[in-house]
Amino acid sequence: MSLPVAKVSTGNRGLDAMLEGGLLPSRPYLIVGPAGSGKTTLALEFLCEGIRHGERCLLVTLEEPPNECRYNHRGFGPEVGRIDVFDAIPDVMHYEHVPFTDISRARSSMSFGRVPWVIRRTPELTSVEITINALEQMLRSEVARCGYSRIVIDSLTALQYFCMKGMDEVAGAQTFLRFLSDLYVTSILTVESPVEEADSTERILARGEVRLFRWEANRTTVRAVGIEKLRGSAHDERLHPYRIGPTGLDIDVTATVSRRGIGRTRRARGPSPPPIPAAPSATEVVPPTAKP
Repeated sequence: MSLPVAKVSTGNRGLDAMLEGGLLPSRPYLIVGPAGSGKTTLALEFLCEGIRHGERCLLVTLEEPPNECRYNHRGFGPEVGRIDVFDAIPDVMHYEHVPFTDISRARSSMSFGRVPWVIRRTPELTSVEITINALEQMLRSEVARCGYSRIVIDSLTALQYFCMKGMDEVAGAQTFLRFLSDLYVTSILTVESPVEEADSTERILARGEVRLFRWEANRTTVRAVGIEKLRGSAHDERLHPYRIGPTGLDIDVTATVSRRGIGRTRRARGPSPPPIPAAPSATEVVPPTAKP
């Protein structure tokens, strides 16, 4: 009989409740959703929780410049300043033909507290080469040097666009997810995905997926979070509404949202929450994988 494995808290109380305690350690997970749904915010909650427990945590950003990310999440408190960040955003290309510099040699991780509030100026930009091999080399050396136990890749979508060009999609995603597993770190990768996108390679290969939904109903934006899968562990299969606040995602696990947009609340005491807007019509977007 195998012993129960201690789970890794995501730092979000509502999400931990849906995951029945948190994530299984040393595995890669996805946070999938459309633009502006709170993927980076939820991922940073996960890193801040590690900081609170004395862990070393790393954010690899391929989309949002570190200074903007620091400013946008300044309400997170002192923990965010102790997260290490690696800027993997490719610089603007020069017109003249110059040798490329391997990103693992040109840059290194630093704490958010040392990130300047202003973005780099144009004369400071260099022709940095972004490849999947260079990024893996950087992660391997940084994990060995700093002992990271939590890593966030924000985002896998940008990683595939900038670093995996010319690679087989299945082989590239499978290789990178296996690489993260071999590092023995608990990792989260954000994925930008339209609401109606079918299952992609990385979503099939990941150990678990947190899905953020957003749709319009009765002139109101409805946001809901669901656990699409969590291999090796039971989990809540219902959708729950959430709001994005200055300190993270406020997930209401006492309310559910079905594909028909009906809100069902289960509260032992206290006032009832505001009703969930009715379902979208046939011409509006409905989350295709939501479970009643």
